[in-house]
Order: sequence, then C-alpha cells, then structure tokens
Amino acid sequence: MEYLISILSATLRLTTPIAFATLGAVTMELSGINALATEGIMLSGAFGAVIGSWLFNNPWMGIIFAILFSVIVALIRSYLCIEHQANHTVSGVGVNILVSGFTAMLLKIIWNMDGKSDVVKNLNPWSVPFIGNIPIIGDVFGKQNPLVYLLFPTLIIVWYLIKKTSFGLRLMTAGEHPEVLSSLGLSVSRYRYLATILGASLIGMGGAYLSIGQLSFFSQDMTSGRGYMALAACVFGKWSPVGAFGGALLFGFADAMQMRLQTSVRYTQFIQMIPYVLTILVLSSFVKKSVQPPAASGKPYKEQQ
Repeated sequence: MEYLISILSATLRLTTPIAFATLGAVTMELSGINALATEGIMLSGAFGAVIGSWLFNNPWMGIIFAILFSVIVALIRSYLCIEHQANHTVSGVGVNILVSGFTAMLLKIIWNMDGKSDVVKNLNPWSVPFIGNIPIIGDVFGKQNPLVYLLFPTLIIVWYLIKKTSFGLRLMTAGEHPEVLSSLGLSVSRYRYLATILGASLIGMGGAYLSIGQLSFFSQDMTSGRGYMALAACVFGKWSPVGAFGGALLFGFADAMQMRLQTSVRYTQFIQMIPYVLTILVLSSFVKKSVQPPAASGKPYKEQQ
C-alpha cells in the first residue's frame, strides 16, 4: 500500500507541470497558433519565476513573473506569425533554441554561475486537514504544493471557457474556419492573441512549478522536454482540455514509474528513457487522419481589410 501511495503522490506532482503546459498548448492550438514553442515558453516561465522570487523574496511574485515572461515570449512569436505570416514550425523551434541559450546567458550575467541560479524562496506545500484525515486519499492529496491544488479548478475553468462560452466557440472558429469568423466582422487576430496570452500564462505556471514548486532554483534546460510531452498530450487528447489532461496524467505516471524503478534496476539510463519513448509512441500512434489538429492551426491567415 505504501508503494501505491508513493506512486500516486509522485504521479500527481509530476503531472502538474505537464498538465499546465498541456492546457496552455491546447488553448493556443485551438485558436490556430501552433504550440511547438511550448518548451521555450515553459522554460522562460521557469526562469521568470526564479527572477521574481529572487527580486522580491516572495514566491508568489515568482508566479507573476513566470506568467509575465512566458506571455512576452509567446506574444513576440505570435506577432511574427500573425502579422508577418512567419512559419509556425520554424518560429516555434527558433523560440525553443533562443530561450535555451538566452536563459543560460542570463544565468552567467545575473549570478555569475554556469547552469544553475542561486537558491530562492519557493512555494511551501499546503496541508489540507479535512482531506488529510481520509485514508489513502489524504496520503496523496493531503499535503501538496499549492499549484497542484490550483491545477484542478484551472482544468474546469479552461474546459468551461472553451466548450461552454461564446468566447470559446469563436476561439475554436479562429482555429478551424478563420474566414467564417472574419465574415462575421470579428477579428481572427484578436482571438489568436487572446489565446496566446491565456495559453502562455498556463504554460508559464507549469514552468514556475518546476523551478519554485519542486525546486528552489533554476537550472539550464530544466524543462527537459516537458513542453514536447505537453504537445504529445494534446495529440493524445485530440485537442480537448479534458482528454489532453488525461494524456498529461499518463506522462506523469510514466515519469513517476521511471523514478521508482531507478532504485531497483542496474542500468538506469534505459529506465530514464521511459517518458520520452512514451512520447514518441503516442505521437506515432495517434497522428493519423482520424486525429488531426484544428484545420487552420499553424497556417497563416491574413485579415480581410
């Protein structure tokens, strides 16, 4: 039983950053903005969180800075794609590479250190008494990082916003049939920018969890492919918030299992491959004609004057 509780608790913790990034990526994809830059946006959020906590000695300011940094990076990329019809794939890969190099350079400039920042104040776990008294559930949910608890209402809000509101309908129309939205006198660009802001904010929170939730410092390339796992989760969930969350949960479980198995297997390098192999398998299995992204995702659209 202790082993099961340990796995479930670790799954919850390791799912959280991927799930935030997944919800953000889904939001952007549904509007027509290809989310290939998720890895770079998430990394900028992780870095921004440490900067905010370091400057103000307050981890909640770190969350604000994580969102700010992520939104700035994402908006620059979306501006190039929307206003200048830049290739979404090339710009997405470019952002990932640029942020990786830029954060490494800033580590050296700010802290005069290679690969790692100073230790900053992080988010302490919260204890929930009435949950903590419930057998098994209390062991898993009773004491977790505040961002873990925030994930579940965030999922409900994103699902409701996209599936049950006129804003969500228009956002999805921008990603499926932008010409229809334009014919109604509505701005496709406006909805894509709004989706970028919302999506990048969520991705940034996932990055913040890595640096000031799980840890208390920033390390170079600490996202370690979680942005790409978020994209795979989007494919797994067929670009639905709830389905994509299920994909993130799968990757979180795989990550938890590989961490546990490392203690009992000699060649740990093969065990560490599990989440990444699973990412490849998901992408290769689900990328079929029956599972396609929104029709206009990644395709430049010029507003009619």
